[in-house]
Amino acid sequence: MLKELLDIKKIGVSGVKLEYESEFYDEKSAYALSELVHRVGLDLCVKLGGFSSIQDLHMCKKLCANSIVAPMVESKYAVEKFLACINEVYRKGYPELFLNIESKTAFENIEDILSVCDKRISGLVLGRSDLIRSLGIENPDDEVVLSYCLRLSELCKELDKKFIIGGKINSDSIDFISKIPYLSAIETRKVIFDVSSLNETNINEFLQFELKSLQFKNSIYKEDVKRIKFIQKSLEEKELVNSQI
Repeated sequence: MLKELLDIKKIGVSGVKLEYESEFYDEKSAYALSELVHRVGLDLCVKLGGFSSIQDLHMCKKLCANSIVAPMVESKYAVEKFLACINEVYRKGYPELFLNIESKTAFENIEDILSVCDKRISGLVLGRSDLIRSLGIENPDDEVVLSYCLRLSELCKELDKKFIIGGKINSDSIDFISKIPYLSAIETRKVIFDVSSLNETNINEFLQFELKSLQFKNSIYKEDVKRIKFIQKSLEEKELVNSQI
């Protein structure tokens, strides 16, 4: 995997994600990934299994995570609880902290959520996959989803917070993403990449890396079947289109 990490770093990847919310990682696998990521000079981003998971936060500390994402934040209380847990585990000094905004309820409470986002919160991540399920929409590139993205983008800009978008990202998402005026980075399940790297070739390379990683884990834990099928379908459709040109 070392070569693959170096290759995707060259084309714009700034960080690699380790998920406790959607995936299983034993300590050995987590340490192995962390060691490789840090060796090639990429950031390690850990998405917690829950916004108040003390065990996950202790693992973040052991893995020297560069950033931490609190999932499914839907209330002011969730932010306060997350920050209290951060203080309990890290005490002095902590990585960049992000909140995952990924449901209709979160947007209904966004003003309250932002009211307690002090300087410790570096930014917000909009997760399109859960958001569309929350809204009852199938297409992540729907105009309704874009309106939510634009609203959160504007709020982040006003508050001088980073804004990251993720969820069902593939080359079909390029037009959607290009309509967002303020955007700090883009993420897939496995990687975080620069906005300047947004093109079909690069996205397909990032998805190929993710596919290999997920297929390896699936051979052991039998997980992420839907995600694997989504990536395979995305890549196969582009190969078919390119072969017809």
